[in-house]
Amino acid sequence: MGKVFVIPATQLSYYTESQAQANKAIVQRIKDAPYFSNLEKYSAIENLPIELVIALVATESGGRELGKNSAGAVGLMQIKKIAAYETLRKASIAEELDATEKAWVKRVSPEIAKNDFKIRYGVFDGVDKNKAMDELEQGLYNTEFNIFIGTMLLGQIVDSYTEGKDKVYLSKAVAIYNQGSGSRSKIDAYNNATDIINKSTLGTEGKNYIKKILGKNGYIHIQKPRILL
Repeated sequence: MGKVFVIPATQLSYYTESQAQANKAIVQRIKDAPYFSNLEKYSAIENLPIELVIALVATESGGRELGKNSAGAVGLMQIKKIAAYETLRKASIAEELDATEKAWVKRVSPEIAKNDFKIRYGVFDGVDKNKAMDELEQGLYNTEFNIFIGTMLLGQIVDSYTEGKDKVYLSKAVAIYNQGSGSRSKIDAYNNATDIINKSTLGTEGKNYIKKILGKNGYIHIQKPRILL
């Protein structure tokens, strides 16, 4: 793309100055982790700034390779099985999966790949969706696969909020990663982080999520004053 985002995107904050200093240790933990090279690899594939992905991982899991939470989200990037399924469905419609990626997904979920990822009327042809989702959920416990799907999901969301070469609604993308596509109508009328937080009907969790990642003292702010997307 090529748009420079000045950080923080909003002066509203979730973290105090002292909390922000403590959060730097979480950022460093992520950078020191064995999985960090995969974060860099898949962020680059999706054209996502690594600072954004680090911020998301820090917020979702604190950089820890977690199990399934009470909402059904799994692993480092806290992905639900339906989100994994939908991410791969959209990638298949757009014919974005290469042969190596298809082979990997097939090993994780033979069901989703049983007709060579063929799409018919917008869905996987002949696939038992529930079986495929259960297989994908097990795959999400593998940290590299979790990162592969999570960055692809984030990339798809960012792309959906991109207009032309230099207009990216990053605060909307961040909110939707957290709250899901069902919340799009709640934020459509607002084009910046402050307005989404102050004026939209997005829930408190979603508004706090924006502040944690994009706000003053947030996880991107403690890394870098600007990012390129």
